[in-house]
Amino acid sequence: MTDEQLRGLYRSPDVIEGLLYPDMPSVKPSKQSLFARLFGRERSRKVGGLPTEDQMDLDKAWHVLHFLFTGSAWEGEFPQGFLVSCGKPVGDVDVGYGPARGYTPAEVAQISAYLESLDLSALRTSLGPKRLSEEGIYPDFGSEEPISDEDWEYCSGAFNNMAAFVSETARRQMALLVYIN
Repeated sequence: MTDEQLRGLYRSPDVIEGLLYPDMPSVKPSKQSLFARLFGRERSRKVGGLPTEDQMDLDKAWHVLHFLFTGSAWEGEFPQGFLVSCGKPVGDVDVGYGPARGYTPAEVAQISAYLESLDLSALRTSLGPKRLSEEGIYPDFGSEEPISDEDWEYCSGAFNNMAAFVSETARRQMALLVYIN
């Protein structure tokens, strides 16, 4: 999304659901007219979704990746904590697990540089299913130590897809919207 679109979301956070969930039939505006309130009519505001190429889904890997970056289940400084604990909230509209959070193109460039600096093989050595379970990290990979090749492939594949997406977003000087659902 463009920086201008992100600023527009900050000004009108009530449209976020229509952007993230365009298949919803309508999104109620935050304020209805007196007529609509009196007679029960609901105005709807159709908001188009983002193009497919401007979206990516980490599936269940988001929490493991956040933990790998920060060493914490929910906390973290920028840029390491960009998936869960950083960014400017888009209002207080709960879109799953709290509000969506935005990053400016300059912040996206910082996130991209951070992701490019990581050594996946070093990250793998810090990842043990027992510790993940103790920390309450989702998903549960069982108790096999070290993490199985199959589970690591899932996590590293999600990381590689995310790093490529963020890199391309930074290259295009676009803003980034992150949300957990």
